[in-house]
Amino acid sequence: MIPALPESEQDRPTLALWLAVAGFGALINLLFLTGPLFMLQVYERVLPARSGPTLVVLFGLVAFLYAIMAALDMARGGVMARLAARYQAVQDPVAIAARLRASTHDPPDYRTGGGSRDVDTVVRALLSPGALAVFDAPWGVAFLGLLFLFHPALGALALGGGVVLMGLAAFGQWRLRGPAQRGEAARHGADSLADALQRDAPTLRALAMEEAGISRWLQHRSRCLHHATCGADRLAVSSALTRALRLFLQSAVLALGAWLALQGQISAGLMIAASVLLGRALAPIESLAAHWPLLRAGYLAWHRLAALPKTGRSVATGVLPASGSLTVQGLVVLGTRGAPVLNIRGFSVAPGTALGVIGPSGSGKTTLARALIGAVTVAGGTLRLGTAALPMRGEAARGIGYLPQHVQLFQASLGENIARLDPNASQDALTVAARAAGVDAMIAALPDGFAMNELSLLSGGQVQRVGLARALFGDPHLVILDEPNAHLDAEGSAALNAAIRSLKARGAVVLVMAHRPAAIAECEALLVLENGTQVAFGPRDPVLRDAVRNHTAIVRATGAIG
Repeated sequence: MIPALPESEQDRPTLALWLAVAGFGALINLLFLTGPLFMLQVYERVLPARSGPTLVVLFGLVAFLYAIMAALDMARGGVMARLAARYQAVQDPVAIAARLRASTHDPPDYRTGGGSRDVDTVVRALLSPGALAVFDAPWGVAFLGLLFLFHPALGALALGGGVVLMGLAAFGQWRLRGPAQRGEAARHGADSLADALQRDAPTLRALAMEEAGISRWLQHRSRCLHHATCGADRLAVSSALTRALRLFLQSAVLALGAWLALQGQISAGLMIAASVLLGRALAPIESLAAHWPLLRAGYLAWHRLAALPKTGRSVATGVLPASGSLTVQGLVVLGTRGAPVLNIRGFSVAPGTALGVIGPSGSGKTTLARALIGAVTVAGGTLRLGTAALPMRGEAARGIGYLPQHVQLFQASLGENIARLDPNASQDALTVAARAAGVDAMIAALPDGFAMNELSLLSGGQVQRVGLARALFGDPHLVILDEPNAHLDAEGSAALNAAIRSLKARGAVVLVMAHRPAAIAECEALLVLENGTQVAFGPRDPVLRDAVRNHTAIVRATGAIG
């Protein structure tokens, strides 16, 4: 697995790019003085001397300098785009890892699972004109200082107007916060409800809930639209006032400059140059006001991402042994309120043995399975397979096979799903896994076989059997099957039992979490859970006699007499 880039490899190139953006910005803002200087030369050299050649030379120089400014502006935009791309490349592995970690909480912590959206928000902020305005803002202060050199009255008017403009922009953004927050909450509610409606569409249709569900979604959307409209109205007012004030200030400086020129205190060229210079000094403020919501969202998203662990994908923590007993001692898993939801005194399963984990719904069977694979946080206890500690990470985790209650197939071919999305999986390994799960004949009868991409055509039982083949891919040493026969018919159940026998024959450890008696037909030992607590462990039939009321039905299903 590929780790995140070390800080030494991230910071130096990124710092160089930021310095390049700042350097290009400095040159661009200096070159912006071309216009005012050209006006000064025209008014004070060309017109008094009535010199055409001087005008031609000056105009050619201006054209050259503006071409240089355009090239620098394009280069600065390109550097910002690469900064955004580099940020995304570095943060994407961290963000997806955080999202996957968030799903291990019980219940899942979706508040920390939006890292990829935060990365997109930061990238959009970096690519917006507002990001460049941040670099131009200090030069606006410098231009205001230059106006003071032209004349103190011009500088004072420009400074006062700039302060008023910033205050107006800040007030406008403050008025936007309320509608923006309420609109975001309504949008999140609408999106969550839409996902639920799509996921349970057949149930909604069967129970005549479809119209009520759509009506409730439309209520969320209506609130979202109302807050968005309110925010847009306030933004329009703020933007219009900010733009009008900036244009008025340019005219006011021009009028003041004209009055000072009439008094003989400045030249006509300085009068025009002051108006143009003020427009450039205030332009970053207007741009920041227009893009402030995006910049603020990007800043907050950057802070959230900075708080995530600076690790990328998981790395291997060891090599899983070829054989070894599964040992669990003192396992404790806590719930959201701090109370134990799973408390296992201890048990051991020898290689070549299948352990059935039984108990009523909510007894902790799935939690035990998730603890062994690292999908929930373990508060205490020892989990080992041979000499290796569980859960495993990275490449070492390939030695574990897991079939969850609800099998999820990914947007890939059938073969890629079985191969755990490994692009280097061989056809022979796929065939071995399919044969071990007893689905080789089923796959051969499907359109395109392992290359089939229309996985929505598979039935629930077929998806379950494909999930079993994925769990068996790579000859894992520990195989955990959570309700493996939930959607299986008689043929599928027989194939499942055959797969468990094959696993035991090659020395693997098998755990079967089960409700149905047929699921533990191949189990030599049983672990009984109740309310998250271990109440019994031992050979199957004695445990059944002592702890399970339907012992007769299970014994008949297994073909054994207790």
